[in-house]
Amino acid sequence: MKRWLTVSVMLGGVILLAGPFISGLPALAQRGDDRAGESSPSASPSPDSEAEEASEEDDDVVRLEYAKELAYNATQEVYYLSGDVVFSHQDIKLYCDEAWYNEADDTARATGHLKIVGPESTITGDLATTDFDAEITTVVGNVTVITQKKQDENSEVEESPEEEEKPSKFEEYREKKTTITCPKIVYEYADDVKRVTFPGPVKAVQEDKTAWADKAVYEEIEDIVTLTGNVRVKTEKGEEFRSPQVVISVEDEWMRATDVTGITFRKKKEE
Repeated sequence: MKRWLTVSVMLGGVILLAGPFISGLPALAQRGDDRAGESSPSASPSPDSEAEEASEEDDDVVRLEYAKELAYNATQEVYYLSGDVVFSHQDIKLYCDEAWYNEADDTARATGHLKIVGPESTITGDLATTDFDAEITTVVGNVTVITQKKQDENSEVEESPEEEEKPSKFEEYREKKTTITCPKIVYEYADDVKRVTFPGPVKAVQEDKTAWADKAVYEEIEDIVTLTGNVRVKTEKGEEFRSPQVVISVEDEWMRATDVTGITFRKKKEE
């Protein structure tokens, strides 16, 4: 049964990467003013505290690597960047042609050859927007997500083949390249709610398997994927699975489906 789970699991394996970049626009704009207003401390902080503060600051900082133009309209309270814009945050980068930050309503958007690249995922679309008060980032228009989990290079241990721990099926699925297409992705990134919603229709392709659903939701904290509406998985061999709803625990490696039809069981051939 796990054969047709492959793509379904991968639908929930993507964490939207746009949030840190778009949310960094106001920090980028205000960074200089904040530093200018700082007064000299009466006592020098210890090297350890300075290093700790610098480390925390680096985790939050979004850097503008390049923009051909940067402009600010004081009347409208809008920052505008254009021309091969590149932001970086840790090991993630965002590329776009244009980006705006509106101070008045605390929102931002990026568009034009939009691409968000991380260590294991690349997201492309037409437009990314963020509402900082609501803590929601949205990517819309011809959205494509290509994801593939990297193998842990440090996982090698000096053990005999008999002692080596065999990776789980779910881990094997995560390490295979998966391409997901959908019209929209919504990422809610509050501390108590971290949720990625693919309103659909959603399509995912992984090697010889293709999956479809009207909607997919990934709850990051619980590590749970829920596929609803005409869920269907099909292999090139003609095997097919259908269900109105499938719930998958990525961490605990279990799956539950309702009103299931079309499952094909095959006896494993002996070598």
